Amino acid sequence: MNTEPVTAPLDNPLTTPVATPISDLLTARGEAPADGLMQALRQHRTTLIDYCTLALQPSLSTTDEDRVGEILAQAVDDPLLSFWVEEVDGWVGEQLDLLSEDALKQQQNKLKRIIGQTWVDTLWNDLQHRTKALQAYLKRVGVYSGAIDGVMGPTTQHAIESLKTAYPDELPLGYL
Repeated sequence: MNTEPVTAPLDNPLTTPVATPISDLLTARGEAPADGLMQALRQHRTTLIDYCTLALQPSLSTTDEDRVGEILAQAVDDPLLSFWVEEVDGWVGEQLDLLSEDALKQQQNKLKRIIGQTWVDTLWNDLQHRTKALQAYLKRVGVYSGAIDGVMGPTTQHAIESLKTAYPDELPLGYL
């Protein structure tokens, strides 16, 4: 945390354009991962403004130190909040000219990894949800007796083949 006095007033960190490709990456993608990051940003907006305001102070009172501690403890359990806290740290470092080019590149690479992982997680959750729906359907038509667990295992695959065999011309869509 910086202890140097701030000499010029700074705009709200969440509305001031950041002169890095990070903000461009978030808005350019327009995919579900960026949407998830932006949703987390909106959800934690007040907390992040508090954190940024405190990070810019030349010194902190005991109450302020406790608030920073609360925010950081919350970020330990919330990976998206943790990500945005690190972004605030990067923004503060950039505003106070404390951020090296290497540190900025590391932050950009971390953002790319998080976006990629969020996309994979979203895809995986969607696939599991769809597989559970398929398993429930197969159970209703009587060709599946396994658990509705979202895993496309051999029992689910066998049930799909059984359904194709039992209804070669038309699937029993009334069960959907």
